[in-house]
Amino acid sequence: MRVLIWTAGGGDAGIGHLTRCQSLIPALLKRGAKVQVIAEAPVSLATFIEVEGAQVQLVPDRQAALSALKAAIPCDLLICDRPDLSVADSEAYYAAGAGRIALLASSRIGYFPCDLAIIDDPVLTESGPPKARRIEVGAHLHMVRPDVLALRPPAPYPLGGSHAKLLIALSGSDPGRLTEPLVEALHRLSSHSGLSLHLTALIGAGWEAQRRLNLLESVGESIEIIDQPKSLAGAMASADVVVTLGGRTTYEAFALGRPAFCLPWDTTADYVFALDAQKLALAVDPEPETAARAILAALDSPADINARAARAFNIVDAGAADRVAALCLEGLS
Repeated sequence: MRVLIWTAGGGDAGIGHLTRCQSLIPALLKRGAKVQVIAEAPVSLATFIEVEGAQVQLVPDRQAALSALKAAIPCDLLICDRPDLSVADSEAYYAAGAGRIALLASSRIGYFPCDLAIIDDPVLTESGPPKARRIEVGAHLHMVRPDVLALRPPAPYPLGGSHAKLLIALSGSDPGRLTEPLVEALHRLSSHSGLSLHLTALIGAGWEAQRRLNLLESVGESIEIIDQPKSLAGAMASADVVVTLGGRTTYEAFALGRPAFCLPWDTTADYVFALDAQKLALAVDPEPETAARAILAALDSPADINARAARAFNIVDAGAADRVAALCLEGLS
């Protein structure tokens, strides 16, 4: 069977769409699918989508991507994972010869008609009516990258004691510019508490050059900076707890058995509150000073955050890609 994957990355889209597809490809190949990928992304992001055994084509813009897609269809299955899909796109793909269409981008479920939508969040957070014929929802469908799963421990990592290593990873761009004030508040407040806190902060690939330089110059030796890493897997495995905006890094922390605090900033709020309601992560206030106080309080009495981490660890495991591949290929041969 022939499977075509249509995705995008870079800029505001970050790398999440690319890495989700990259996690799925080996499971599709294992089931005998011939996989071709068309990704609208810069060459610098190739490592986030390339998989041995799959044909991957990187194109510079949407028009070039559309031309490549039209040349690649017909196909048995078209898997779409982009932040800009529309009704017109769906109609064009079906007309061109896509036998079945599956959607992985949950934010487009109300805009993109398809046969199957796979929502890898705890609940369906979109308020509009979905346009998918079938919907599968749940954190157990959230695919985690192989380099992260390679570091998965046999059991979740419980917090306790008077020392904690805390990783602040607020997406590749941190659009709310929360990293700097959160680092400052945690550093200041922890110095007056009984908790010894080792702070590590992420500078993502989407940070402006001047902002990156300002943070590097302003922090002292007591705060560690990770500058534009290709992968956060090693840093998360070395941390005791992770602070995120509720995106894909959160699920990677879950898979590694690390407790996660999430700031519900703007467009991430629905996802954060869903994770909190399912008792997987702990939502804190988006205001950095208030968030820092809540984080320190939870670390001082870690029973709740440890219980959430244990629950998340059991749900977000190494089997999601196989589950998603099985759903996508169901009935195809």
